[in-house]
Amino acid sequence: MKAPAVIAPGILVLLFTLVQKSYGECKEALVKSEMNVNMKYQLPNFTAETPIQNVVLHKHHIYLGAVNYIYVLNDKDLQKVAEYKTGPVLEHPDCFPCQDCSHKANLSGGVWEDNINMALVIDTYYDDQLISCGSVHRGTCQRHVLPPSNTADIQSEVHCMYSPQADEERGQCPDCVVSALGTKVLISEKDRFINFFVGNTINSSYHPDHLLHSISVRRLKETQDGFKFLTDQSYIDVLPEFRDSYPIKYVHAFESNHFIYFLTVQRETLDAQTFHTRIIRFCSVDSGLHSYMEMPLECILTEKRRKRSTREEVFNILQAAYVSKPGAHLAKQIGANLNDDILYGVFARSKPDSTEPMNRSAVCAFPIKYVNEFFNKIVNKNNVRCLQHFYGPNHEHCFNRTLLRNSSGCEVRSDEYRTEFTTALQRVDLFMGQFNQVLLTSISTFIKGDLTIANLGTSEGRFMQVVVSRSGSSTPHVNFRLDSHPVSPEAIVEHPLNQNGYTLVVTGKKITKIPLNGLGCEHFQSCSQCLSAPPFVQCGWCHDKCVQLEECPTGTWTQEICLPTIYEVSPTSAPLEGGTMLTVCGWDFGFRRNNKFDLKKTKVLLGNDSCTLTLSESTTNMLKCTVGPAVNEHFNISIIIANGRGTAQYSAFSYVVMLHLSILAML
Repeated sequence: MKAPAVIAPGILVLLFTLVQKSYGECKEALVKSEMNVNMKYQLPNFTAETPIQNVVLHKHHIYLGAVNYIYVLNDKDLQKVAEYKTGPVLEHPDCFPCQDCSHKANLSGGVWEDNINMALVIDTYYDDQLISCGSVHRGTCQRHVLPPSNTADIQSEVHCMYSPQADEERGQCPDCVVSALGTKVLISEKDRFINFFVGNTINSSYHPDHLLHSISVRRLKETQDGFKFLTDQSYIDVLPEFRDSYPIKYVHAFESNHFIYFLTVQRETLDAQTFHTRIIRFCSVDSGLHSYMEMPLECILTEKRRKRSTREEVFNILQAAYVSKPGAHLAKQIGANLNDDILYGVFARSKPDSTEPMNRSAVCAFPIKYVNEFFNKIVNKNNVRCLQHFYGPNHEHCFNRTLLRNSSGCEVRSDEYRTEFTTALQRVDLFMGQFNQVLLTSISTFIKGDLTIANLGTSEGRFMQVVVSRSGSSTPHVNFRLDSHPVSPEAIVEHPLNQNGYTLVVTGKKITKIPLNGLGCEHFQSCSQCLSAPPFVQCGWCHDKCVQLEECPTGTWTQEICLPTIYEVSPTSAPLEGGTMLTVCGWDFGFRRNNKFDLKKTKVLLGNDSCTLTLSESTTNMLKCTVGPAVNEHFNISIIIANGRGTAQYSAFSYVVMLHLSILAML
């Protein structure tokens, strides 16, 4: 085609505008189409005077264990209905736990200490009662009997759970339960008795008279004024010479079938500088802990590289854990049954030779039946050794002895002894590296239909909900800033199968009640995101907004198709001879089918002429196409995007006559 003789003013463009770099293109359009993660939600919450450590739920009341306080809230709107002050407490070496030491306030050696809530549990076997264990009074506990007529009453009947020991027991302190350095307590009813399973972090700062144990099982006495050990082997301790160099952090405890489990973070060996995560298992009826075993757990991310090699990244430090059943989809993917217990864990990469986590996280699911099978499979092989931090390297168990045992059941013999497995049970990150720039600090799960949904919290106070699946990475359908404090690992999910199901989330001094059925739909800013939300959230597209069905006039709400939206085009001009790479920014360009986006049906038209799409460089937010030569002398034309179900139009595009650079220089 012959170029016009006269060049219209205003259509001259500089050459460099036609060869813009693709780096950073469509960023603004991408932001406008992404979920609004800055939305604010009005949710029921309560703020305590001091940081909250523990939370339990019982008969429509929420009990909070905080520094120096126990609070009772109603479960509807989290209004405070009662509180009980537990500290500060005057600690004195000559003062026993149940004594009033206020008269020793002026004596040397007396110190006022804050009472940090280390354990909070509900027992309903004897009476309905709340048992609270604090960091003061040698780690002893109190029980608050809850009257049937008013379970919020935690003040009327409070008993100290400490009994002075008889002479023959003076070397023990079964009533010294928890450590101020960190503890996990699990209670279980066995044979008409209440057993307390306790894991404690201990070091040399503890006075020998306190006699706290690393792992122990004790029974609540029928008089309920304290505890007793059933045998002199009902506890295991890190040897004194290793207590400062080999700390054990107890992260989570749970019971499944006939076993008790603890999850820990500790050094890989006595001499190692590196840390890893372990799972501990022993039989719930084994009061002598003869069935005690430990094994490393690893949450890994594998990355395929060139030449078929793979890079394996281990997320070594467990941050939080939760045990529940899987939904049908996830159960099938991980080879589990619907009634199987699944251990979900959020793991972080630690800084070198440290337990301090970096902002790199992964989520793994361990079916408990696989954990048990792994214990049973490797038990008689060469990767079994004795627990040197409990026995010492020169103990008879640690050399010249074959480490054989029966680990498949709970039949234990008194000559069996505790063992450590050196082979780690590995699982792969369920989200394939999606959280590699964030520190996850909390996890809980629930089921909706066939789906497994995870509640995730972060170190920056964000709360997210996301579908757990191994087939393709799911993006969170809820993601908002809950608080400025990290989300606590202590989380409760209540009524997960009901419409009014909720989770309780703790951040610093604050607890918030968050509905499980989502927080509405308006945080989805594009149609495709709106329609990709899980079905139970019930979001649809209505008049350029994402809403729930009841918020949209009948007949205009859709959950099926999305029409494309053009935000901007670059460049806005192209030479008559064609060949320019055109970038179209916007959203919902892909044809949607079964939550998957396909660009094969997407076309870009300049007027009636096709702009050849480069699929390898195009996404649902950005289309790259090559402009063809102009076929007529009409300069201003429309760009039309068609995706198989609808079209979008953008009018600010024109063909221009390009002058030679030497001519441009003379103008």
